[in-house]
Amino acid sequence: MAKTLSIMLIDDNPTDLFVHERFLIHKKISHDIQKFISAEDALFYLQEHPNIEKWPDLILLDIQMPVMNGFEFLVHCEKFLQLKKSSIVMLSSSLDFGDINRVKANPHVLALMEKPFDVDELIGLLETNGILN
Repeated sequence: MAKTLSIMLIDDNPTDLFVHERFLIHKKISHDIQKFISAEDALFYLQEHPNIEKWPDLILLDIQMPVMNGFEFLVHCEKFLQLKKSSIVMLSSSLDFGDINRVKANPHVLALMEKPFDVDELIGLLETNGILN
């Protein structure tokens, strides 16, 4: 693993945000981590930062959030995803068959992982897809 990534964590659970950030820092995947407690806040950030060089390499996105869930976030940031090839991994506390199918149908999403995610599994996924080289 040679490169570190800029990462956006989006989750309405502060504990999950903290734990996932610690996993990523401990495994030296990233020290450039932006945390958002809502999909709306993350979307607003992306819209307010037109310089695509500042956008994240990886988005770790919770599915079940109030007001705007992870799938709705993807719909709202479609334009962003077409401009910058960010990798997205969706996270859920329970792996639902319907969510699995929706993830497989979305070309912007690499995978669906159960929370808390297994950091070594995430590293393997990122290496397999050429994101960590």
